[in-house]
Amino acid sequence: MAEGATGWPSLPLASSRAGWSLLVYWSWLITLVRKDRAQVNWRRWWPESLKYRMFTAYILLVVVPFSALCVIGFSQIEQVLKQNQIGQNSREVESFRSDLLDLTGLMTRSLILISQNPSFEQYLGPEGQEAPHEARREINRNLDSLANSFFLSTPSVYMTVVDRYGSAYFNYTPRQAVDGAALYEEIAARLAADGGQGSYYWQEAATYVVKDIVSAGTMLTIDALLLDDRREPFGALRISIDHERWLGQWARAADPQAEYLVIRGGEHTIFRSRTTAELPQELSTRLGAQLQAHPDRPVYETVDGEAAMVLASYMPSLDWMLVKKISLEELFAETDAIKRNVLLAVLALTLVFIAATLLLSSAVTKPLHKLRVQMSKAADNELRVTLPTEPYSGEILHLLTSFNRMIADIQQLIYRLKVEERQKESVRFQILVSQMDPHFLLNTLNLIKSQALKHQDRVTFDICVSLGMLLETSLNTEVDLVPLTQEISFTEAYMHIQNTRFNQRYRLELSYDPSLAYALVPKFTLQPLVENAIIHGFADMPDGGEIAIRIERSSDRELRLLVSDDGRGLEAARQAAARSTTKRKRKGIGLDNIRERLELLYKGEAALELYPATDRGGTTVEIRLPLLVSAPYQREGQEDV
Repeated sequence: MAEGATGWPSLPLASSRAGWSLLVYWSWLITLVRKDRAQVNWRRWWPESLKYRMFTAYILLVVVPFSALCVIGFSQIEQVLKQNQIGQNSREVESFRSDLLDLTGLMTRSLILISQNPSFEQYLGPEGQEAPHEARREINRNLDSLANSFFLSTPSVYMTVVDRYGSAYFNYTPRQAVDGAALYEEIAARLAADGGQGSYYWQEAATYVVKDIVSAGTMLTIDALLLDDRREPFGALRISIDHERWLGQWARAADPQAEYLVIRGGEHTIFRSRTTAELPQELSTRLGAQLQAHPDRPVYETVDGEAAMVLASYMPSLDWMLVKKISLEELFAETDAIKRNVLLAVLALTLVFIAATLLLSSAVTKPLHKLRVQMSKAADNELRVTLPTEPYSGEILHLLTSFNRMIADIQQLIYRLKVEERQKESVRFQILVSQMDPHFLLNTLNLIKSQALKHQDRVTFDICVSLGMLLETSLNTEVDLVPLTQEISFTEAYMHIQNTRFNQRYRLELSYDPSLAYALVPKFTLQPLVENAIIHGFADMPDGGEIAIRIERSSDRELRLLVSDDGRGLEAARQAAARSTTKRKRKGIGLDNIRERLELLYKGEAALELYPATDRGGTTVEIRLPLLVSAPYQREGQEDV
């Protein structure tokens, strides 16, 4: 079913697509020009002058979108009008169907009244044969009385009654003599051919009324057998009306701009309100199929390139399809006129605005052109000149003053940048000099290690190896993240030194998934926590204690490091620190240092927390950070101190 029919065929959709396509094209072209200004082939499509840029921007940002909105708005209005017309015309088609049903109901009621009238059974039987004149008088009187009762409200009803003996009775002037016996046999044979399932049937019979009264070639007819109480036929009845005249009167009283058709069986047109009214066979078949599926409601479609709308309703008893065809060009004529007026108004306003834009832009661009020339001279002199302000006033004067101030600020900024660069170079020099002392200590440590190895002093040798590993790592300032195994080796080296010093007083328990061996962690994260446990947790504990390090995944993207000790706990450590009267000679790498490094490295995605390990004491430090895994590698000289 075609939707979106309008009085301007295909224009709203096409115009909206054309407008938006043009806007997208220009936006794409401007983007390309900005991305690659070195290509002359693209730059020539974009205006260089500010005046024409303003004009182009107005066209692209105002005229084109506004025109597209107008087209879309009119399209939506036409859609609303179309839906209103569909509802209104559907009601009219249903009224057409209802009036026709009333007409056929009249014929059916006439059939019932005649079949239930005892006079007809009396005079159509043997008694009528004995008194033919009285039978004709009584039957004609009843027929005339019944026809007169419908005279004011309906078209003329033509009735024919025949008996089994060939006598015919009617209330009209026939074109030719009525053969009662033949009519009775015709009706009886037709009902017998239908299997005897009904007592009447509908048809479009050839006109039998005199031409001066009915000029049409056919009439809508209902034929039936008249049955007695024993369901035995005693006569036959034919009731007809001039349906073409009734349909013509109804169509003339309805919408004069529409065309009406009545189609039987989806193929045969039995009525058209205009001689030019026509419905394509394919559309007629399609509408018939839809009505067969939903006979209780009208259907509609748009045809002829969405220039016409067709509505149809169905009468199953007659197998008639009632069709109304409306020209959308006539329907939306007023909307088209409004559309043209709006478009002309938009065009006129656009021309006026273009002229005003060119005049105003010229008043601005001339001083700006002079300013651009002066700025080019200032750029060629490396910002060591200022622009003159005496010939200008107003906004241009403010612009020149601001530009001169900007140049002065830039010169000061360049001077500060040069000073800062020299300071950075000085700091770098001091860092290089400061690295000489640790290297001297490292070389001295290597000498001690050699002497210990020479004198078979294994304890001193192992201490030198562990200390050398820590010292070498501290000298490498280029690496912030190290594999987990390397961080664990630093911690083990530190524990080796402490246990050597304190006679194996401390125990270290490690637990981690081997798949996390190459997870990246900040350098010197575990060692300071172990050092804090020894200094603060195991202070005044001559038997030492145990430190447990557990590393695990808390999720697919997060790594959790847990360092726990069975020392005296957080509160006891704080109280001992408050009572202590001695201070350390140097400030160690504490928790604040680790927190700051986590913040610098992970920008709020890492966290450090402290809480009691158990109710009896001890402390647990928990670090959560993003899980990053590196590829395995072997660093050169890893075994050297």
